[in-house]
Amino acid sequence: RDLLQGIRRRSRLRHPRGGGLSMERTGRILVRILELLGVLAVVGVVLATGLGVIARYLHVGGVTWSFELVAILFLWVSAFGTVLSEIRHENVSIDGVVEKPSRWKGPYHAVVLLVVAGIMVWSGWAMLGRTGYTPTPVMRAPSWVMQAVVPFMGVSLGLIALLRLLRRIG
Repeated sequence: RDLLQGIRRRSRLRHPRGGGLSMERTGRILVRILELLGVLAVVGVVLATGLGVIARYLHVGGVTWSFELVAILFLWVSAFGTVLSEIRHENVSIDGVVEKPSRWKGPYHAVVLLVVAGIMVWSGWAMLGRTGYTPTPVMRAPSWVMQAVVPFMGVSLGLIALLRLLRRIG
């Protein structure tokens, strides 16, 4: 929340009808969209797992795709959860850095996150370029459906880090 509240209220995106959509409100909407996508992915994992288990128990063939779908959705659940946790400052951190009160703690964390995010975008983009259209084994979906998780997390975490750094500066 403090990331969203830290953005100045005077910066506004103009709505076509003359009203304004504040950056804070835009941030809240984006967080709600991420939460909704995360919930839908979890529901998909539960339903696909249940379907696969029931089909296997009843000896129904042709449902092996459900376990591949579970693997893909689990990656996306992890990605949405990571981004939402970082927005709320609830992500895993190193105690030695977090426990010591310092004016450099926030910028240090943001710079480290920005570096990690850059590596994720770079390596994720390279991975997509090499194998993004290779079909998955069972569903024959393009591999970018799974692999896009890496650049998505990199871009999302990088934006969070940039906003935190800009908030510190401004």
